[in-house]
Amino acid sequence: MMFRRPELEKDNPIAPQPYIGPRRRRAMARAALKEFTEDNDVEKALQTLTLAASRYVNSRPKTRKPDKSLKVLRDAIAQAEGVLAAKDR
Repeated sequence: MMFRRPELEKDNPIAPQPYIGPRRRRAMARAALKEFTEDNDVEKALQTLTLAASRYVNSRPKTRKPDKSLKVLRDAIAQAEGVLAAKDR
């Protein structure tokens, strides 16, 4: 005989949620923020992405009229490089 426990079922809207107090909520937020700022993952990812996109654009053959997607990619690279340069100041 198997008893069903609705509080353990996935995606049950009527299941009671465990209580998380304000201290624990703030501690969890600080821990998440600490991980994010220590590694500086966003800046590294943006640098890597900018470098890869620049290599891709430079490897494309030169044409008189570049297609629209290539122009958008060049604008995005310029904007990302501007953000990285402003962050270094």
